[in-house]
Amino acid sequence: MFFPKLARSARTLPDAFGRNKLPNRDMGIGRSFRQAVMAAMPALAALALAAAAAAAPDAATAQTSGLDAFGQALKSWAKEQRSTRAFVVVRRGGKIAYRAALGGADPDAPVHLASLSKAVTAACIATLIRDHKLAFDTPVAAALAKFIAAHEPLRDPRLGQVTVAQLLTHRAGFANGDDDDPASGRNLDRYLLNHTSRAPPKPSLLAATLRASLVRDPGAAYAYGNAAYFVLGGIIEEASGRPYTSYCRDAVLKPLDVSGDLEPAWRVSSAMGGWRMRAENYLKFLDLFAADDERLGTVAKAWMLDPAGKTVPFDLTAWYGLGTLVRKAETGTSVDVWHWGSWDYWPDKGERGTVRTSFVNHTARLADGTAWFVHAEPRVEEGFPRAKLVEKLLDAYQALKIQN
Repeated sequence: MFFPKLARSARTLPDAFGRNKLPNRDMGIGRSFRQAVMAAMPALAALALAAAAAAAPDAATAQTSGLDAFGQALKSWAKEQRSTRAFVVVRRGGKIAYRAALGGADPDAPVHLASLSKAVTAACIATLIRDHKLAFDTPVAAALAKFIAAHEPLRDPRLGQVTVAQLLTHRAGFANGDDDDPASGRNLDRYLLNHTSRAPPKPSLLAATLRASLVRDPGAAYAYGNAAYFVLGGIIEEASGRPYTSYCRDAVLKPLDVSGDLEPAWRVSSAMGGWRMRAENYLKFLDLFAADDERLGTVAKAWMLDPAGKTVPFDLTAWYGLGTLVRKAETGTSVDVWHWGSWDYWPDKGERGTVRTSFVNHTARLADGTAWFVHAEPRVEEGFPRAKLVEKLLDAYQALKIQN
């Protein structure tokens, strides 16, 4: 099975923020889980060979067209994981073809995206490259020259040489442990002592992130975290001359006729995980990552489709591109893209501006344009529990392809 392998990469912003609230997080994939994933890999070939563009039936005919299998997949998985509220939205043929919900969840309501926000940040970077305001090889020292001059010099000179490409692919060299991530670890704890999570981050948080010492040389290894995308948010502001959120809305979302804003309780997480959006809008946004979609520019798209320097250690057939994991489809130049996002936060006594929240999101867009978005509460742990959801969704997809 091809999507379950991303469970390790799914250690997202919310997990890091909740590090002191719910300890003992498992960031890895157990041996038995790895073996189960490898054994299921042939399913990818079967699905990809079967994939072909098809007109999507509307929701009224979902049961007879096979789309109801997605609802059944969600229902059985939610029961296994004791999820109290959940929904799935499926897009097919360029329109929403199916919705299903459990526990009173509203599939049309906007939800906090958590690390699904990274794709929005990456798309904004791509527009700046398309418009010749930035390049993939631009180093941090140049991309943030004004910001660095206005604050203190970088503590680690290697950070100045980290490129935009290395930030996008989680190869900057930042520490990525729950406490040690320089954007979402102890620096954020200290920041929130005097600032609210409800406001966009002030320059002091980016300055603290840039004071970090790298734990490995830039480009040496993939290490998923939040700091790189937080720094990219600062780069977007400096390159565009505008606040991060307003630039992303105008450059990426409005041209797609898509709306979105930052999650009111956690605007501070901004570029690394702060966006809130309706599932329908996010799935429409994912069309930007289709291999033949040129709206982000030919340079950025060619870079995204090239696995060189972007591979991930947990899946040798996948790579991390523009804020999503990517895999080449079996035929042609098409690709599948996917990501996880989650959040689990218990506010401390006396803490203001935050609310108790716990959820997980999963989204995927397959090469034939079929895409889904799942939101479930409370958060489901990484590894096998999340892999089971993907397995069930792929079974639903396969049944749909056979029927149609």
